[in-house]
Amino acid sequence: MKQYECRKVENCFSGANIYEYRLRIKADEGFLESFTSVASLKYYKNFPRPCFQATLSDGTTLKGVIADSVIRVSFPDNQPHSSKDNFETLLENLLKQQADGRER
Repeated sequence: MKQYECRKVENCFSGANIYEYRLRIKADEGFLESFTSVASLKYYKNFPRPCFQATLSDGTTLKGVIADSVIRVSFPDNQPHSSKDNFETLLENLLKQQADGRER
């Protein structure tokens, strides 16, 4: 069973490869830190709703509000489907690690 729900974000740019992921957990700083080995991670803690942005090496970009369960992910135009598949594999692994860590 997947640890998230995914839907394509509809907007006025028909070619945009933006998806919304609803996680079963909150994307808190502990979870976000698990991306540091594969992405550059920036926090914007001084905003009214503290948020983050992470960029993976292939150009995939994650954005969201810290401690929220929804993240938006945009995939690069050159290989959107393989980037999406790679990201979802990574996300499943990181979510599984989070779940395993909480069970201990």
